[in-house]
Amino acid sequence: MASEEWLAFALATAALWGVSTFASKPATDRLGIRRMLGLVAVGEGALYAILFLVIREPAAVDGRLLLIGFLAGISGILGYIFYYEGIQTGTVGLLGTVTAAYPAPTVLLSLAFLGETLRGEQATGIALVLACVVLLSWEPKASRKNPRRAVVMAFLAFLAWGLWGYFAKVAVDGLGEGNLFGIYAASNAVVIAGYLLLTRRRVNLVPKDPRAWPLGLATMALGAGGVVALTLAYARGPASLVTSVTGSYPVVSTIAAALALGERFRWREAAALSLFALGISLIAL
Repeated sequence: MASEEWLAFALATAALWGVSTFASKPATDRLGIRRMLGLVAVGEGALYAILFLVIREPAAVDGRLLLIGFLAGISGILGYIFYYEGIQTGTVGLLGTVTAAYPAPTVLLSLAFLGETLRGEQATGIALVLACVVLLSWEPKASRKNPRRAVVMAFLAFLAWGLWGYFAKVAVDGLGEGNLFGIYAASNAVVIAGYLLLTRRRVNLVPKDPRAWPLGLATMALGAGGVVALTLAYARGPASLVTSVTGSYPVVSTIAAALALGERFRWREAAALSLFALGISLIAL
């Protein structure tokens, strides 16, 4: 039953993040980065605070675990910032799939420090996922569609979320889901407030469009739902497998972007998604 529970939560995460990633492009195009992150700070922060109050459990005060919890919260929200900085000028295909490779560093850290083991087929799967990242992020200069800045932001988000996966697994095992949600609420507020303060002089090139707020809210809610499902999956299963299953969300977002947003679906995207699907299936064996 426990294995079925973590798999169900991991698949729910993949579905929620797939739709959220697809919706994040038009939402950011219409609202701008600062407004989207403001929604994350207020909306997700409120959700995590409510979950903390509802399901928290008494836990012994452990300075090391609290630090790891805050490292999870900070790295997770930094991933959001890098993601939205990249998605404004980059494509869903690039940002969605590169960042979805975050299981690779999470798995490697879990193997090194959590005593989890890796079979030969899982190592092959990680290599295929990394090959997918390289294939999607590289474009000939003559036909380059994603600005270099978008590629850099995609890799930074990938690294930040990879660290988040590892820190979140350690923290949730020691503190429990409810207490970790409380740390997420505090981390979101502090980090995003700092970002908004540092970028207060930035001109928002996107005019305010009241009709875009529902799309922004839906994007935020889907992303937050994915974080909640992922945290519940971490509490019930090994990080190396949970993150690998949740990383399959680009299959949804890239195809949806090609169909609904008109993004080109070329041989490179098809090959990358094939490598990604095969890699994820090997990792999850």
